[in-house]
Amino acid sequence: MDEKNEVKEPSQDRLIQKLNRELDDLKADYPEIRAAAIVSADGNLMAARPEGAGDERLAAMSAFLLNSVKKAGEGLGWSNPGYILVQHPEGYLLAAQAGKSIITLATAPGVKLGLLLYDIQQSATRLKKV
Repeated sequence: MDEKNEVKEPSQDRLIQKLNRELDDLKADYPEIRAAAIVSADGNLMAARPEGAGDERLAAMSAFLLNSVKKAGEGLGWSNPGYILVQHPEGYLLAAQAGKSIITLATAPGVKLGLLLYDIQQSATRLKKV
């Protein structure tokens, strides 16, 4: 019998629960967040809220954007960026380095951006420890 089902370790389940809880907390504080994800540095989706069809694309694109900004900054002699912010008439896209992962958010245009930038940095600091 060929079994292709992946068996998750309990510690992996706990990690996913912690990641999802971090995203749930952000979404609870900011109803303008339309999509939230935690992504590995190479673009693999680790957690997402809400779960949906576009999560993997958002994950890959966010990792690509942050890595591109890092490389551009290195060319200028800058250290790693804390976050990137993309403004669009329909909202914002934020991506912040969180240790070896990336936290990314897509929001509506009316979000309280100053507070959200602070909170995404706090989330990134907590995620570094996870």
